[in-house]
Amino acid sequence: MDRRRLLGVTLGHFLNDFHMSWLSPLLPLFVPRFHLSLALAGLLGTILNTSSALSQPLFGLAADRLSRSHLVALGPVLTVIAMSLTGVLPTYPALIAALLCAGIGTAIFHPQGAAAAGFHGGDRRAAGLAIFVTGGELAYALGPLYIAALVQWRGLSWTLLAGLPGIVAVLIFAALIWRWPTARPARAGTIRSALVAQRRMLILLWIYVMVRSIISISFITFLPLLLRERGLSLVMGGTAVFMFGGIGAAGGFTGGILAEWLGRRAVLVLSLLLSAPLMALYLLTPVGWGLILLPVAGVLLYTSAPVTVTMAQEGLPQHASLASSIVMGLAWGIGGLMLTVVGAVADAIGLQETLLLILGLGVVALLAAAGLSPARAPE
Repeated sequence: MDRRRLLGVTLGHFLNDFHMSWLSPLLPLFVPRFHLSLALAGLLGTILNTSSALSQPLFGLAADRLSRSHLVALGPVLTVIAMSLTGVLPTYPALIAALLCAGIGTAIFHPQGAAAAGFHGGDRRAAGLAIFVTGGELAYALGPLYIAALVQWRGLSWTLLAGLPGIVAVLIFAALIWRWPTARPARAGTIRSALVAQRRMLILLWIYVMVRSIISISFITFLPLLLRERGLSLVMGGTAVFMFGGIGAAGGFTGGILAEWLGRRAVLVLSLLLSAPLMALYLLTPVGWGLILLPVAGVLLYTSAPVTVTMAQEGLPQHASLASSIVMGLAWGIGGLMLTVVGAVADAIGLQETLLLILGLGVVALLAAAGLSPARAPE
């Protein structure tokens, strides 16, 4: 394991996702500013997530032909700058354009970033990816807390000043890692045969991650709005996201270790089987008790994250960036695409009822996990 380079790539993941996470706590301010319905608020999340996720396979194919970390360096620069501008933009279409740019920056980074993390993990690929995934999950937790506190204090226009440290950091990061080696280039003409050989495993993994993404993205996006409806502050909404995703990041870190003890399929099954009831209890209990349930649910839900990426990369060892984009990008993109639908349903029946309904999708993910091999995917 090349710890220095693995931590460097993880830092890039943290910087990128720290700023990507700002949309959720800012939604309660965008809604009155632009006079948005919950469906239009959900559309912002859809644009941010789908522009990132659905274009990832294209960047994954490109990344598999490179031997240097050019895409890892460039992606976070675009993401951080775009997200820093969101609070100063005067119109809803301008905000959409900024979110589109941030999503593309994330799409540029993630496939090669995940492949590089597996590569620098050496023989401990699962451990390397657990560290990499944890960096992103921790960022998604701390980012909302940071930006919610600043904008509640100084207003939406402070997103630009809040982003300045990240802009400086990401430019230094890009300069340092520009020529770092990443996963070895794929051999020409091997993509089709590799996808055909591993199609069953990839489809089942994609279904599992898609459902997990719909659940997690819906909770992270709409929790601040739900708490706002209940009369709580913007900071409290950011705190809830932190409790769910920040402490939940510990689940990503331990997922690889648990998979070695229990088997990978067991981790996938237990992750959803245990987290969904706790998330339902959170929605149905008072705020005080909910703050105890939320971090435990987050830890359990995110435990499966590095395991799914590891299984995909081991199934397509010559196309690790493409494999990562399928289970991190395409699956995550469907979750983001569903936010508009989730918002529309919430307009009709209420946010709490909608989030409870979404948890029922976990049954589909459990069936997909049951069809996977409990052992390592074949190489």
